[in-house]
Amino acid sequence: MNRNDLAREAILYTLPLYETARMQAASSPRKNTEGQFADPAGGPDSTRRWANVFSHTRQLLNAKDRRVVTPNADTLYTSSWIDLSDGPLLLHTPDTGDRYYVLGLLDFYTNPFAHLGTRLNGNKAHTFFLHEPGWQGTPPAGTLPIECATPIVWLIGRILALPHEELAPVHALQDAFRLTTLQGEPAARIVTCSLHGQDKLGDAATFVQVVNRQLAINPPPADETADLARFARLGIGAGLDTSQADLPLLQQTLTEILSELDAPASSDLDGGWNASVEVTDHFGRDWFTRARVARCYIGLLGTQEVFYQMAHRDSEGRPLDGRHRYRLRFAPGGLPQVDAFWSLSLYRKSDYLFVDNPLQRHAIGDRTAGLCSDPDGGLTIWLSHMPPQQTSNWLPAPDDTFYVALRLYLPREVHQNGHYNYPLIERVEDSA
Repeated sequence: MNRNDLAREAILYTLPLYETARMQAASSPRKNTEGQFADPAGGPDSTRRWANVFSHTRQLLNAKDRRVVTPNADTLYTSSWIDLSDGPLLLHTPDTGDRYYVLGLLDFYTNPFAHLGTRLNGNKAHTFFLHEPGWQGTPPAGTLPIECATPIVWLIGRILALPHEELAPVHALQDAFRLTTLQGEPAARIVTCSLHGQDKLGDAATFVQVVNRQLAINPPPADETADLARFARLGIGAGLDTSQADLPLLQQTLTEILSELDAPASSDLDGGWNASVEVTDHFGRDWFTRARVARCYIGLLGTQEVFYQMAHRDSEGRPLDGRHRYRLRFAPGGLPQVDAFWSLSLYRKSDYLFVDNPLQRHAIGDRTAGLCSDPDGGLTIWLSHMPPQQTSNWLPAPDDTFYVALRLYLPREVHQNGHYNYPLIERVEDSA
């Protein structure tokens, strides 16, 4: 293999480590629940954060929220960066009644290796026993053991919140999620992140420094150590530093890959849609897809839990652009088939975030109040920057390129086996 091909493999393999490190720094709390700073004297430039504590969003996300790319507007997020360096921990979950929830556990390479919650565990209270790979011992009685794929994992939970409902009961459920030691003590600890959280990917020297540190903290599985041995020729690997790296080659390759990942995806299904990312608990050796997800959709869960159907282009293959108007029509009886709920969300392509708009509407779904069905019982949704005459079924777009995500929570088999016909995204006319 020539060095150019090797550099491409190395960047694609390790890019999720950088994005996860950036997300850890951006979303780990500087203060714990008692208001204590992880680094009281460090100021805003400190990289010290709290681990093993929960952070919660208390409102559905909107255009002002910038921490999570391609976020949903259906659930309240509950998040924790779990560090098992000091040994196993207990995760306590409450009885959520009839409210859907899922706690996705992602390793540092962004593989969604476990899904805890309604689908697999029901809604009763549970205590999960979280431990590192290779841990030997007997889990405490009454706990459900979960082997974590890396010593540091990201718990990103979703709890269904209905539009306009009183959120205090949901907040109470969020507050009931707890991490403790085996002795029942709070598990909070202070860690040092690799980045500040606002550091955008682009500089090869910083990239190498961050991923090499994370390769040492979160080693890859044994069957991938041979790949890391090859990457070491370019200066990428645990224990290596930037002085050993081929920075010119890595910079060129990183720039090319970022341009490739950020380009609008081609449509490989009818109507403008991209086939859903096929991942259950591990991306395997599909490093390109894993890198694209880390770059654009970090936090993605397995398709058995949430089916993500993305579209960056219309039914004629043209990039979606809010300066045009689009019609998306579900035929009578053709709405998504789910056991939880579904929604269609819209994002600005330039930053993968929600778009500010007069309705403050970022998604339309089966819980959206005031939707108007077509005379034949179908459902038409309009996408554009300029509002149509009737805005009840309008999903506002920027006056620039955008993409949409159709989320299906607990999708039925018709989606899993590819037999569902997704509606065309038709450009009907230019907006004035």
